[in-house]
Parts: sequence; structure tokens; C-alpha cells
Amino acid sequence: MNEGNTGFKDRSMGLVICGIVEILIGVFLALLAPLSLAAVALTSAPASGTSSLRSALPAAVLYLVLAAIFVVLGIGSIRARRWARDLMLSLSWVWLLTGLCSLILVGVLLPAVLGTTISSAGLPSGIMQLVAAVIFGVLVVLYVVLPGAFVLFYRSPHVAATCRARDDRPQWTDDCPPPVLSLTVIWALAAVSIFVMPAYRFVMPFFGILIDGVAGAAMWAAALVVCAALAWGTCRRAPWAWWGSMAATVVAAASSVLTFARIGLHDFYVALDLPSDQLALMSSLPTPRPSVTAVLCAVVWGSFVVYLITVRKFFGARRTRDARAGGVG
Repeated sequence: MNEGNTGFKDRSMGLVICGIVEILIGVFLALLAPLSLAAVALTSAPASGTSSLRSALPAAVLYLVLAAIFVVLGIGSIRARRWARDLMLSLSWVWLLTGLCSLILVGVLLPAVLGTTISSAGLPSGIMQLVAAVIFGVLVVLYVVLPGAFVLFYRSPHVAATCRARDDRPQWTDDCPPPVLSLTVIWALAAVSIFVMPAYRFVMPFFGILIDGVAGAAMWAAALVVCAALAWGTCRRAPWAWWGSMAATVVAAASSVLTFARIGLHDFYVALDLPSDQLALMSSLPTPRPSVTAVLCAVVWGSFVVYLITVRKFFGARRTRDARAGGVG
């Protein structure tokens, strides 16, 4: 293919390169699973070994699930499949936006974490700036550079045209605009993330109180079903999925705001039954007052409500997309 005959530049090589990078990310995540378990086994004190393993095992499962996702998307990218390009673009948008928010949080908390760790180890204070710079630089690459590069590449009209030329069969993503596909990815990732809750005694904020144990497990199981159903309905652009998304968001927002307006973060950490070393570290960090935490929860959930309002127009009548060049997820 060449631009003169087809009107677009063939990006097959770029698709192969990005696919290889995605597969490597998947391999890295797959390796993190046994490494995290081994680290717990080697470093945990006997008294806290069971608690640490309980925290590490669900995380290891999550690593494996994410690894499978990246490997599948990487193979699809190498083969120039339209569904892989669509999903990777939406996933990259979610990755980038959550990464930016995470960087802000890390920028606030990292100095306190390193200050406590380095002072307890008796290291020179100048070490903290060096370690902070290295950690922050690595996180910038992981949270901004990588997803940003994927967004810039996959949203290119030349990439979209290359995938259409090499994969002209109908795909299930054809009738799912980019913002709706991103919402589908969000609900799917939310469902997957629930699998880590056994590590935290199934603690759930619930309208001013914390539910855990059997009751918490039942609530999180219901949340898993809701998230999975909303992911399925959203990709089909079913009107009930939008109303369900709005209802679930409002309920979750009210529950979070009311809970964290009454319960401090320290009490929340204790309820999670974290290993003693993690609890000590979390307790040493500066924590906002409950009212401030509640406001932050309201802002986060409110932003998601605004996003839902912006995608409302895509739900209802189904129509096949034409040449889709990308879009903000």
C-alpha cells in the first residue's frame, strides 16, 4: 500500500511494533504474578505471612488477567485486526487518564513515604531526592508516555485505514463509538478489579458504614454482576445500560461520600486488615479530614457522571460507523 494509490499511509509496521510492545507488557505482568508471591514468601515475618499472602494472591491473579488482555491485544495488533485497534485505543485512553490522576496522588504522597522509609533506614536525606526522581520518572513512563504513545498511534486515521484494508470483515466494535467503547472498557476493568477484594476482607463502604465478611462478599458479588452486565449492555448501546450506569454511579457516589464523611482513612485502613508493615506505612502518611475525603470522592464520581451525560447521545438507535479515525475515549 502507498499513500498515492490508497489515500493513506500503510502503518502495518507500526501495528507490528506496538503489538510486540503490548505482548512484552503482558509477559512482564505475567512475571509479576509469581514474583510478587515469591517476594511475600521471602520477606514476610512469620506472624504476618498469612495476611501478606492473602493480599498478594488476588493481586497475582489480577496480573495474570491483565497479562492475557495485553497479549491478546498485541496479537490482534500484529494481525491488524480492527477490534484490537479499537479496544487498545479505548484502553489506552483509560490508562492515560487514570495514570495522570495517579501521578498527582504519587506526587503528593511520595515525599512522605520516602521520608519515613529513608529516615528509618538511617540514610542521608539527599538520597530521598534521587530516589524520588527515579521513581517518579519510571511512573511517568508507565502512566503517561506508554499510554500516550498508544493513543497517538492508534487514533491516527492512517492506522484505522490500514486495519480496514487488512481486515474488512464486520467486527463487533464497528457499531460502538470510541466514547462508548471506553465506557465498556471501564466497566469491564471494574469487574476484573473486584477479584482483588478477598485480599481486603471484602470491605465495602456502604452509606456511612463499612461492610465486610460474608455480607461484604455478597455485596461485591452483586457489584461484579452489575459491572459485567453494564459492560455487555454498554457495548451494545442498549438504553438500559446507560440508565443502569447512571444509577450505579449515583448509588456508589452517595455510598462513598456518606461513608468517608464519617469514617477516617486510618479506620478504613484498619478495616482492610492490611499487613502490619503496610498499615504502619499507610498510617504514617498525611491523611485528609473525612470532610475533605468526602469532597474528593464527590469530585471523582461527579466527573464520571459528566462523562456519562456526554455519551448519552450514543445510546438508542444503532447505526454502523463509517471509517472511524479514532476519538477521545
